Amino acid sequence: MSEMSHTLSHMLRHRIRHGLRHSLRRSFRREPHHGGWGLWGLLFLPFRLLFGLLFALVGLVGRVIAAVLGLVLLAVGVLISLTVVGAIVGVPLALFGLFLILAALF
Repeated sequence: MSEMSHTLSHMLRHRIRHGLRHSLRRSFRREPHHGGWGLWGLLFLPFRLLFGLLFALVGLVGRVIAAVLGLVLLAVGVLISLTVVGAIVGVPLALFGLFLILAALF
């Protein structure tokens, strides 16, 4: 397994774990006005965990798509900017792709 794929799989596992922990934390939080979730919390816990996992996966897929799109825009921007006339469009396109990659990673 290459170093990049190992890092990517580690990042995906971390994001899924974080989403599940966040969902559990919300599930067991006590509300001051009615004293906690009680029986309703136990009944709806599987649904909250399932939706927490789904939202974490959708967020990950969105980030991966944004990173790939940013990489494509960066490459196209660099290729277009090889000509003098295309540099007017290519440089901003490459910068937009770079910023999209950075937004997806952080």
